[in-house]
Amino acid sequence: MSTSEPDKNNLLLKIIIWSRFSSVLAIASSLVSTLFMFGLGTVDTIKVFWRVAIGNEVSRGQVESSVIVIVDLLEALDDFLVALALLYFAWGIYSLFIGSKDDLVNYPSWLRINSITNLKKTLLEILVVLLTVVFIKGILEYETIQTLTWNILVIPVSIIAIALSIRLILTENE
Repeated sequence: MSTSEPDKNNLLLKIIIWSRFSSVLAIASSLVSTLFMFGLGTVDTIKVFWRVAIGNEVSRGQVESSVIVIVDLLEALDDFLVALALLYFAWGIYSLFIGSKDDLVNYPSWLRINSITNLKKTLLEILVVLLTVVFIKGILEYETIQTLTWNILVIPVSIIAIALSIRLILTENE
């Protein structure tokens, strides 16, 4: 009976070690989503430049058209930030579950992901930037401060809450 026990443990360990390669699904999905979001951001940017080049925005009025252009470019920026977050997530999952720890020395410090906590912290930081862009875009979409509703205040409160949680993560790891 004792000879069979280590064999079961060894088999279970092998299954667990090989199951880490199922993370390839998350990596592949993130990479496909990254390409999609980069494409979407590029198309949105080209649309804005095209509208400005043919003069559609100028006919609406100078101030209003510049706000519309800024909001549309912020939407494209939003797409690019989401793409970068997905790309970083794919890299993080790869480096944590599939990549070799010895290779991390050869990469720049911002690509060295050595724990799930490190990956979560960086993704939370990206989320703060995304929410800030969404908040600015929302403010610009409302032309005057008088038309703002209380709903828009949820975003800065969320930004502060996430920033505080990032700070807590940093203090825990120090």
